[in-house]
Amino acid sequence: MKDVNNSEVIGRIIPKLLLKDSGRVDKLETFSQYVARQMGFADENICPRTCRLAEDYLRKSKGCERIMYELFENDSEAETLSLKLKEEFDRCILAYFAFHWSHASFIISQVLSLNSEPRDKLRNIVMAATRKKRFERVTKDLKVTRLFSTLVEEMKAIRLSPKQVMVPADHSQRSPLLLLMGGGMGAGKSTVLKEILNDSFWSEAAKNAVVIEADAFKETDVIYKALSSRGHHDMLQTAELVHQSSIDVASSLLVTALNEGRDVIMDGTLSWEPFFYQTVEMARNVHRHRYRMGVGYMVAEDGTVTESYWEQIVEENHCQEMNNNEKRKPYRIELVGVVCDAHLAVARGMRQMIKFSHKDLPPRYNRMPFRNKVHQFRKRAILTGRAVRVRSQLKSHKRFANAFPKYCELVDNARLYCTNNIGSPPKLIGWKDGDNNLLVDPNLIDCLKKVDVLNEDADSIYELNDRQNGQNCTLGSIWEDSVLSKSRVNNQEELKTAIQKIECPNLHQWHKKNATI
Repeated sequence: MKDVNNSEVIGRIIPKLLLKDSGRVDKLETFSQYVARQMGFADENICPRTCRLAEDYLRKSKGCERIMYELFENDSEAETLSLKLKEEFDRCILAYFAFHWSHASFIISQVLSLNSEPRDKLRNIVMAATRKKRFERVTKDLKVTRLFSTLVEEMKAIRLSPKQVMVPADHSQRSPLLLLMGGGMGAGKSTVLKEILNDSFWSEAAKNAVVIEADAFKETDVIYKALSSRGHHDMLQTAELVHQSSIDVASSLLVTALNEGRDVIMDGTLSWEPFFYQTVEMARNVHRHRYRMGVGYMVAEDGTVTESYWEQIVEENHCQEMNNNEKRKPYRIELVGVVCDAHLAVARGMRQMIKFSHKDLPPRYNRMPFRNKVHQFRKRAILTGRAVRVRSQLKSHKRFANAFPKYCELVDNARLYCTNNIGSPPKLIGWKDGDNNLLVDPNLIDCLKKVDVLNEDADSIYELNDRQNGQNCTLGSIWEDSVLSKSRVNNQEELKTAIQKIECPNLHQWHKKNATI
């Protein structure tokens, strides 16, 4: 068998891309075409059922794994073949999204378009040309509505009704806890948080904790929803438009919760060091002083940069209030970091943007014509997706990996998880308690080190680390163990043979028929 790491094999796993003279995308191999080619089929029409199944699996459609089994139900090795097909789909997803990152917006748009008619291309051009005016009009029309809506969302997050008043939390037996969840976009923080909330302390404390996540506020922003409802064409620009406002809402909720001594779980990238340092300083002193939001990141006319994210409130009435509350305990601050191979995070981020599910739609959509269903699916995919440019994503991973050891020195407890293993629980690879130094698993900590030196301008997995001549994947990484696995070739041949018997038993006649068309 030939070496799977040679240039021929690497070239075969790169999705085919055709560019215009202007540098813009003319044509990109669709995911279904890509899957067919990886399994050795010359044309996706040879295996239409498998290709449709691949598209559905990409979007995490309901019942997909059951349909995989049904595809091979008449084969004596049905269960084994369905598992191998699922593994092959996972490998294809990982590889399909590992290249052409500068064209990520086109890739996502093409998948969401479901290979629709060329008229959608014209609509894309029109939507792009009118984007600025549409954004300005919607922002102006919904400005007041947004203020009230944001206030309601803050009250929901802190679990207050409009008639209730927030009062300091009672922690007679312990200090209140601030849990900071950090990691680049797509690192798997939500997965790790689910694991943490299952432990004995958080399973009880989480009931009254305030959970803060800027992306969640973005999805409830009335301007974001209004623009997203028009289609996927402005996904990235819409997300960027409301990015700062969602951060402001999250910051407002954080300072309010800390002022009242609530247990807080803050989920973010934590990639900006000045913000982290100032937040920890506020949490250390909030039992003695009340705080409010500062001016944030400001650049003066002379170029001077000012960063003030939190300010102490010095009015006399607030000082008197704090003096009357002498028994309040200081916060305990815990940090949970999450890392993974950068290319895996990119694939997760893209797939998150395009997934949709029949169960997420109201029952009335099931009675709609197919094209109307497709339109609603696009809406749902956008409303649940978290669009972000790949360069920003890589930058968030690199900055957090670089800052994590320094962050550990400022907190009471720290843990670092790796989420490289697909389908397996996150692995604890680093921990620190009290004044002790950070302890790490020497066999797994390379994941953090690798992200710390990645090339944030990379356009593919093979450009992530220039210092290894483009080969960012060391033995044992998910890329080599999965996409470049030697056993994959045998599995592909086995799947091709089985699928060919099911979908096109008379392959010779198929080639003859299509040659005459």
